[in-house]
Amino acid sequence: MTTFCRTIPFSSFSNSRLRPLEPLPLYFAIPSRTYIPIWRHSHSFKAHGFSTTRYCLSTSRPKSRRTSTEDLFNYTSGRFLYNENIRLAERHVEFNVEALKTAAAECVGRKGVTHLEKLAEGGFSRVFLLTMDDGFEVIAKIPYSFTVPKGLTTESEVATLDFLRSKGIPVPRVYAYSSKSDNPVGTEYIIMEKAPGKPLEECWFTLTPKDRVRLVTSYVDIETKLFSIPFGAYGSLYYKDCLPQNLQPGLYAPGMGDGVDGTGERFSIGPSTDYMFWRGNRASLDLHRGPWRNQLDYIRSIGIRELEWTRRFGKPLENDFPQNNIVKGKVDPKLHLDLLDKYISISPFILPEDRASPMNTPTMRHPADLTPSNIFVSDSCEISCIIDWQHTTILPLLLTAGNPPLFENPDSGPPKNLEKPSLPEDYASLPPEEKAYADELHRRRMLFYLYMVFNGRDNQSHLDALYYPLLALRQHLVTRAEKPWSGNIVTLKGALIRLVACWDQLIADRGQHMSCPVHFDPSDVEEFYQLEENWFKMNILTEHWLSLLDDLGQDGWVRNESYDSVVQLNQQLRREWVAEAEAEADNEAEAKEDVASVENHWPFQDHEEFD
Repeated sequence: MTTFCRTIPFSSFSNSRLRPLEPLPLYFAIPSRTYIPIWRHSHSFKAHGFSTTRYCLSTSRPKSRRTSTEDLFNYTSGRFLYNENIRLAERHVEFNVEALKTAAAECVGRKGVTHLEKLAEGGFSRVFLLTMDDGFEVIAKIPYSFTVPKGLTTESEVATLDFLRSKGIPVPRVYAYSSKSDNPVGTEYIIMEKAPGKPLEECWFTLTPKDRVRLVTSYVDIETKLFSIPFGAYGSLYYKDCLPQNLQPGLYAPGMGDGVDGTGERFSIGPSTDYMFWRGNRASLDLHRGPWRNQLDYIRSIGIRELEWTRRFGKPLENDFPQNNIVKGKVDPKLHLDLLDKYISISPFILPEDRASPMNTPTMRHPADLTPSNIFVSDSCEISCIIDWQHTTILPLLLTAGNPPLFENPDSGPPKNLEKPSLPEDYASLPPEEKAYADELHRRRMLFYLYMVFNGRDNQSHLDALYYPLLALRQHLVTRAEKPWSGNIVTLKGALIRLVACWDQLIADRGQHMSCPVHFDPSDVEEFYQLEENWFKMNILTEHWLSLLDDLGQDGWVRNESYDSVVQLNQQLRREWVAEAEAEADNEAEAKEDVASVENHWPFQDHEEFD
């Protein structure tokens, strides 16, 4: 058994030796869009919180180990520790290879394709590189079978790329596409320009001080352009002619007409392509998926969506081990419904009431939380292209605000000021391994520092949002409300309790005092905090296991080269905790119950899924 496991007796999950997480990182005066921990290694994207093979589509993605035609249809860029048959089936897409080659050659005026290879496999799409007879290269992107909404995802991505190019945003040019599968290729596809420049991930760890400045300033310049677009509604972007008239609220805010460039004549905001509005059985529900003119309607629709799904399809669920030792047994979905009702009640107060408030400005940002894998740079390290705009949505500014992972604060606490970071005073005397760690930490601190400086200088609206009162609490509640029912009633309740506790500050801009529509009994709150602290401790344990298992993905993804060792280690961990359960039990009945708690609900094994 590992040393870490020995410090946590099975019957003592509230052991004080486990450092509890803060109930919520309230230091988010400068919030992030994605939390990235201090790294465990100095030259691994996975260890730095970046996934280089699962979600972002980059031309430097690991190649398949095999090159058969069947491999073009199958997922080969990794394995899945559990429910692998489901994950692989979702990613299996057959198509007419020759028809794809013909479509690609025709759309760029070439005679034919001499070479086709699988280039990348992301979270929702597979990407191919096609080389023409004269050496010209294009990219073909094909969505997986489980990618939803069907048709709309492709239509919106194509329109988004076209629109962004018209605004001077460096994105790939689309040559041809089909949003339907009844075509000679046999599937939806997009054929687009190969991104100019080199992937940022190739030089991410060797950026010079000048490179960092050019990277950050070019990125802030792009974001400033995005934030300045006066969209008139919330949802996703489409060509007007692919939307029914009743789903065309227009593109720009009132008084802007069709824009100085006439883009309002070609594009409109339509239904959201946010995956969660269409996932699984949600696609069959009668939901308001946008477009939304009012920010309060959008916030409310998130709660209604999960409320309706839970009412129709929710069933009692037991949490995975070890969380099932904090909230025991099967949890009734009615408890989750009650929390969603509370969310819906308080939802009119999460964002400013006035639609004209700058914090409600419809804002477009990259949907995949930018990493070095989906940014390309020039030789001078200025951004030359940003890829992977699938599922882009336009949201209220207050919900999109935050540092992208590229420029996240690598420290666990907020900076005391914006002083330029420096290396440790004893840097020269550090051993090589510690010096390498100090170098990497300093580099990330510098990127964070530069982003805050230039973002604050050039993008005032974003800066204002970053420092808006209760930003983190507002964002956290919305994020928790949109999570599907899983048996977890802790995180949503915690988010509600914290925002309710700040009620007076939440309504400070309303001009009049009003009673909070949500109430929690003080004794219940005190008891909840005790339960939540133990829940967080179990999260720490789970995160530790994930790190041991080669930074296992939330869907069980693991690198091909690590799969066998991860399988063995997972089995070892499970056996050790079963043995721990038996050893800690006071009697045979208790041992049987504790063993079942581990064996039946081990988090990294095949299990039934509910969508």
